[in-house]
Amino acid sequence: MDIKELGKKLEELLDLEYPAVAVKLAKSKEEIPEGYEEIEEEARHCEMIQMARKEGKKFYATLNKHACKGGAYAMGLLQNPPEPLATGKLYYKLGNFATEEAARRTVEAIPKVKEKVYASVYAPLSDADFEADAIVVITTPKKALRLVQSLLYKEGGRFQGDFAGIQSLCADAVAAVKERDSANITLGCNGSRKYACIEDGELIFAFPPADLENIVEALEHFKKIWDN
Repeated sequence: MDIKELGKKLEELLDLEYPAVAVKLAKSKEEIPEGYEEIEEEARHCEMIQMARKEGKKFYATLNKHACKGGAYAMGLLQNPPEPLATGKLYYKLGNFATEEAARRTVEAIPKVKEKVYASVYAPLSDADFEADAIVVITTPKKALRLVQSLLYKEGGRFQGDFAGIQSLCADAVAAVKERDSANITLGCNGSRKYACIEDGELIFAFPPADLENIVEALEHFKKIWDN
């Protein structure tokens, strides 16, 4: 099955209210899929995820269309961030940390895309026309549980999430997945819950496309034995 078919199966097996979202970090204009237009209004990356997820939109955004420079920095679109963002002073001033040192230590540990990125590209997974760098699922804890179980079904092991309550849908759900080539889970952040309206009962599970087929196969197995 191709990515669209697998995306539809994922939606059906998890009974998702809205589809998973495919995100690509394009290194040049030539990597933008044919027919995709740039978003007209400036928005945050987390809001763009919701546009693809809830409205079915397919589009791309260059740096000047990213309202949240923290997200743009994490994903490689912004290469030379302003000093307060790079050092963590911004988050200290916002009241996220007791000291500038605590903020700096956290920001330094945030996953970041190393190569320069031209634009971020978005589409519902079941309608994506490109090879994604990350697949983002915004869902309930129980459905995230099924995703973790599916990820571990074939080879076992333990799942480890990595997050800090800031830059969740950008650093945790896209940069970390792309750079580490492994799944991650995150609880959202103040920005994504306020501006992108991530609900109280939702969290974010993200994974590389290479895991998609195995996840779908495991979910099909679980459906037969658990029927939930």
